[in-house]
Amino acid sequence: MTQSPDDRAGRLAVRTTLLCAAGLTVMAGATISPSLPALYDHFADVPGVDVLSRLVLTLPALFIAICSPVAGLIVDRLGRKPVIVTGAVLYVLGGTTGLYVDSLMALLAGRALLGIAVACVMTTTITLIGDYYRGERRNRMMGSMSAFMSWGGVVFVLLGGAVAELHWRGPFGVYLMALALLPALVLVLWEPDRRKGPPAAEGDPDGPPVEGPSDGPARANWALIALVYFAGFMLNVSFYMVPTQAPFLLREMGVVAPVIAGVAIAAMNVAGGVGSMQYRHVRARVSAPAVFGLSFGLIAVGFLGVWGAGGQITFMIALLFTGLGVGLTFPNITNWLMGLAPPHLRGRLVGGTTTSIFLGQFVSPVVSQPMVSALGQAGAFGAMAGIVTVVSLLFWLLALREARPKAAVAPGR
Repeated sequence: MTQSPDDRAGRLAVRTTLLCAAGLTVMAGATISPSLPALYDHFADVPGVDVLSRLVLTLPALFIAICSPVAGLIVDRLGRKPVIVTGAVLYVLGGTTGLYVDSLMALLAGRALLGIAVACVMTTTITLIGDYYRGERRNRMMGSMSAFMSWGGVVFVLLGGAVAELHWRGPFGVYLMALALLPALVLVLWEPDRRKGPPAAEGDPDGPPVEGPSDGPARANWALIALVYFAGFMLNVSFYMVPTQAPFLLREMGVVAPVIAGVAIAAMNVAGGVGSMQYRHVRARVSAPAVFGLSFGLIAVGFLGVWGAGGQITFMIALLFTGLGVGLTFPNITNWLMGLAPPHLRGRLVGGTTTSIFLGQFVSPVVSQPMVSALGQAGAFGAMAGIVTVVSLLFWLLALREARPKAAVAPGR
């Protein structure tokens, strides 16, 4: 498609295509989480397998972090559609390597290719949402995108857990699902005119407008952008403790079936989707820093619950709080950035956001594994709860600082 569709069905197709593309991204790594213990056993004679087996899950994040700024630059220079279509093809090629390779190093190479693919798909998807929507439409779409990421993770992790019962290689076949999305990426999406932005009118929520005035500030506020990047980094340092460490903690509790680990992670993602769908209502009432204060606080509560969990049920209930927090955090990251990004820098700034998110994901096991060694699996979650609590308090302090001048000039004050 070369221009915005002028019918409701066409606009809905654009919206659906973007949401499905988002569903391929954040949880692309966690698909194989339920098979990690069996994968570890298969490669048990490989030196350094304790860390390398977990890097199979998180190595894509390093390559997403490295390649996202490049993807953002290409998106701004050459256009959106070529990058997202190429990314979907690489997603299938890199994601399925675990089906046929029998070397841990070769498997890690395939995971690196998957990371390059996700950098292309995620950076372009967020950029296109920024191009196509603004205002309440954008709030709604960012919340929906985050929900699809969470619920796509539910589908992927449950499928991964189910097929991991058959063989540890099974979850790598789930990445073939991206093939079904390729035709829509080619035929449904349209290349926006980056000199223009969407109009201020709210209109039909199901699709993008055709053209309108420039949307966004003329200059970037780098201090606030850096704060958004910090939030993305800390979100994933903490969040990715769940897929990397939870299967091992469950095994310590006596839960050895991979499908149970998949169900636990999926339950967290269901809660994340609920949190994301509520984002626009929360954001309408409080500032962006306050949303971060609330969401990181919920993550901390969930991790404290995991620390004190005495069994599988309490463990899963605790993860519901973490999921709600994650569900609120991600759309706040992307939506706040869209309000700070000049249109001509949008792709590159989104690339920076993607880098911060997935750098945190890659660093997560590097941070958490020493905690596990020192404090045990459960104790590591307790320590991370303390760190995330500090992050929550910092954002609450920022929210209060922003609110104070407004209170000072309020009527009757």
